[in-house]
Amino acid sequence: MGTANASDGSSGPSIDGMDSGGVALGGANVGATADTTQRRISTPLKRVASRVPVKDVMDQPLLSQAKQLLEDQRTKYRESTRGFGWYDWLGWFFPCFVWLRSYDVRGWLLSDVAAGLSVGAMVIPQGMSYAKLAGLPQEYGLYGAFVPCIAYALLGSSRQLAVGPVAVTSILLGNGLANVFSDRKDQVEENMQDPNKPPFPDLQMQYNHAAVQVAFVAGCFYTGVGLLRMGWVTNFLSHAQVSGFMTGAAILIGLSQVKYILGLKIDRSDTIQGNLELIFDNLWQFNWREFVMGMSFIFLLLAFKWAAGKYKKLTLLKALGPLAVCIISIALMNIFKWYDDTTDVTVKGKPQKAIADIGKIPSGMPQFTVGWWVPLYNVGKQMSLSALICFIDICESISIAKALAQKNKYQLNATQELRGLGLANLAGAMFQCYTTTGSFSRSAVNDSAGAKTPLANFVTGLVVMLTLLVLTPIFTHMSANVQGAIIIVGVMGLLDYPEFIYLWKTNKFDWVVWNVAFLFTIFLGVEVGIIVSVCVSLLLVIYKTAFPRITTLGKLPGTEIYRSTKMYPNAELQQGMLMLRVDAPWYFANSSSIGDYIREKVAINRSRAEEVGDHIRFVIIDLSPVTDIDSSAMHFLDDFIDELASDGVELVLANPIQQLVLANPIQQVLLSLKRCGLIKKIREENVHVNMHDAVSHATQVLRQEQSHHVI
Repeated sequence: MGTANASDGSSGPSIDGMDSGGVALGGANVGATADTTQRRISTPLKRVASRVPVKDVMDQPLLSQAKQLLEDQRTKYRESTRGFGWYDWLGWFFPCFVWLRSYDVRGWLLSDVAAGLSVGAMVIPQGMSYAKLAGLPQEYGLYGAFVPCIAYALLGSSRQLAVGPVAVTSILLGNGLANVFSDRKDQVEENMQDPNKPPFPDLQMQYNHAAVQVAFVAGCFYTGVGLLRMGWVTNFLSHAQVSGFMTGAAILIGLSQVKYILGLKIDRSDTIQGNLELIFDNLWQFNWREFVMGMSFIFLLLAFKWAAGKYKKLTLLKALGPLAVCIISIALMNIFKWYDDTTDVTVKGKPQKAIADIGKIPSGMPQFTVGWWVPLYNVGKQMSLSALICFIDICESISIAKALAQKNKYQLNATQELRGLGLANLAGAMFQCYTTTGSFSRSAVNDSAGAKTPLANFVTGLVVMLTLLVLTPIFTHMSANVQGAIIIVGVMGLLDYPEFIYLWKTNKFDWVVWNVAFLFTIFLGVEVGIIVSVCVSLLLVIYKTAFPRITTLGKLPGTEIYRSTKMYPNAELQQGMLMLRVDAPWYFANSSSIGDYIREKVAINRSRAEEVGDHIRFVIIDLSPVTDIDSSAMHFLDDFIDELASDGVELVLANPIQQLVLANPIQQVLLSLKRCGLIKKIREENVHVNMHDAVSHATQVLRQEQSHHVI
């Protein structure tokens, strides 16, 4: 019995084409010194034609990699802007000039105007309702449907996205700003009962300023994310998590509006149990007139929605529903003068109105509010609230915009979309608006009404501007319960119960994530709900990378293909070999779990094999799915080689594939192994292109060893 040579072998052909098979390192003689371990005879074998030249894999200095990255970006930029004239550059900064150049007046103008009018009719009552939900005077909802719509029409890239105030952002803002003024929180909640007629006007003005400041900071975040191309951060939110959070938030929003349907004058609560407690404790305020009127509006809105979904020709009824109930409310209140009547119930020292109205809404254009931006009232709380709102808005807007782009068969420029939404928020913050984003319901109406370009948003903005200039006095005596009805019916579209059923049938793990997001949101509030939801999503990502799948491989009969023995029970295990595949990047987060699993698998297979007289001679690890390997993994491999060597077992690494570091394709997993010296320890002469070559090499070694034993 002699000792094996530690020869590095010779070079072979080029490394091109590694992505289809990768590199295989096989039959390493570890600890290859005569004074350490007595080894089996390993005679020089014939080189396999597909062997990879390890010596040709060259390292590249970090500075060169950075220069190459910058050069690649410059090249990409030059290619994308080649042949640009002045108009093209204008369109690059203002996307409206791109679609204006090819605008089909005869084919598109009527559709865009009709869609803009439909969304305008819908957003006027919705905007006022959502502003009240945010604790702001109702004209702020109209401002948010005016200035940002105009700005987005000039700067946005989605052709059908309708921007403006939305329910989830409104309730997040209302709850968050109440915490900004935590020392006067009780007074803030009293103001929220009727922001148009607040009992503490000075505090309401500070609250309004803080809302504009949040819109400014959120706009900066939005724009920064777009400029830095960081929209990928939303990928860490799973669909199950977003669906669960939205469903929980929809229930809280709807429950917060029940007081207007029942005629109750109560504080607001962040949780379902808090809302229910307030409602049941104050049922003595129940007003049957408010209830009958509010429920009538809810049934009417649902009837409009049902008819629009049932009959294609009546699609516009969905958009006209909110406007119709507002008109009915205004007509009834002014004809019967219910706003002057009172009941026998006294609430907080004042007689209860028969039907509460919303009060006077100031007419005219919004103020110029750049002077409100600084200083912030509470830097930490307002910055965190802005980041949270920006994060939710990005998820909501981009998901809607991508779906609409896919449906209408055009490519969405996500970077431009984020910049456009950010600048629309900044423009809104200049003119007394709170944060706005893309709306699910209004975007659906915009698309179904036939919107072809962002001109529809421009028309919507003009409709709201006309309302602000001329029509606001009409809404003075509109009943408050109509706004509650509009919000309740509006958020019903966010109740994603079909997803709950779908996940139960298809993926129990995602079903648990959905329930965690949903339950934390309704029982602990929307802020806690979104934070927990994000944490759950991140834990899900960490869990899946920390405990990746490791597959035992076998050879499919009559082929050179190696597949999972669980999926293919007829796959043949190879005598004297344990073949594994690591199905994930191999780095510090999962190095320990992968190492423990491989050691356990080796021990189990070694004991089973020795029971039948088959000694494990090779452990072959297929690295084809491993796109990255770090020092933790290499330390494990180094120690693992020594552990195997003590039992006369050799390690084979099959298919180490290319790794992209700093977008530089020269960097490879193979290069990492070479840097740390593992290539020499494993032996270069055993490098192969694919799994089959590695197994063939190991089989040849086993046969030669058997022939030596026979001799």
